[in-house]
Amino acid sequence: MDRIYIEPAENGLILRYDDDKIRDANRKSGSKWKDPEVKKVYPDAASMLQDLTNVLPTMKPRTASATDEFAESFAEATTKE
Repeated sequence: MDRIYIEPAENGLILRYDDDKIRDANRKSGSKWKDPEVKKVYPDAASMLQDLTNVLPTMKPRTASATDEFAESFAEATTKE
């Protein structure tokens, strides 16, 4: 997983992220596809933070090439000819 989303909800907070284990299982031949997006609703920030302590260590750092590619594309799109 390379990113998480935290959104406000009427009844608390929503945490969304893609589960790498589900994504890997989907790639196996003959497997039944399952949505890798995990979506959880928490009543308050304290309960969400408990879950985040387990989720954050599984995040993968962005590679330099992805960052460089973004920077190059942004520079190209904003350069006047």
